[in-house]
Amino acid sequence: MSSPSFDPIQGKQAFDTLLPRYKAMPVESLSVVNADAGLVAVAALGLSARASEPKLLARYKSLPASEFDASLVALLPTAAWACWYAATEDQKARALSTEAKLPVELVQKALAIEARMQACCEYHLNDHPEVGPYLAMLRGGTGHRDLAADLLGYASVYRDHYDALSIDKKHFRSTDADDAVKVAEEILATLGARLGPEARAAADDLARAFTLLLDTYEEIASAGRWLLRHEPAPEKTFPSLFSVVRSRAGGRGKKKPEPAPAGPTGG
Repeated sequence: MSSPSFDPIQGKQAFDTLLPRYKAMPVESLSVVNADAGLVAVAALGLSARASEPKLLARYKSLPASEFDASLVALLPTAAWACWYAATEDQKARALSTEAKLPVELVQKALAIEARMQACCEYHLNDHPEVGPYLAMLRGGTGHRDLAADLLGYASVYRDHYDALSIDKKHFRSTDADDAVKVAEEILATLGARLGPEARAAADDLARAFTLLLDTYEEIASAGRWLLRHEPAPEKTFPSLFSVVRSRAGGRGKKKPEPAPAGPTGG
């Protein structure tokens, strides 16, 4: 899959087209941006061409409207362009703002929880066809926002795969999922309070564009895998977006924890 050249005009037009839909999205429905949204948009844009092929598109349109909205196929490339545009605007806004400093104790607590959850998840679920690529995305990145997003991601994995993880005697703690959410929310609240209005607006726009793109692609991919269920490996035609991003990046090693800022020295 080749990467299209980013066209800021086309990206803004796509974003503006979807803006009314973004504004109608409830805050509680928004996904945490826990991957490189620009790369996710590139992956979705490439995969949208497959869904739009005439024969497959006709099969999508043959599905009952109560079961599948065939207009999503046409929406996907627009959602991808809009997400790409939102990602670039978010990067610009972040470049103009300084990340807030966090209390040493909070950073250390977050890193300790993340280390345990990462070790537990990767030991038991690294080869899982759906969870494995997602864990690979959680490994990369630096910065406090990334740390908060990772904690929320691991908490979600813990809740979805509690039975598989709770047997771990070394790293699993029954309180980690709830603690991860609390610490992540504290980190995000502290950082958000220090962002300027433009940076906050850009972050909100990106969350909405990212959520709509993921939701749209997954609807199309799930239906496509079913339509192609008699073909060999339909999941390769419509893979997880996280797995595509991982393969394009060549995989990532284990994350090196960001050192906590030095605390005051005693006198």
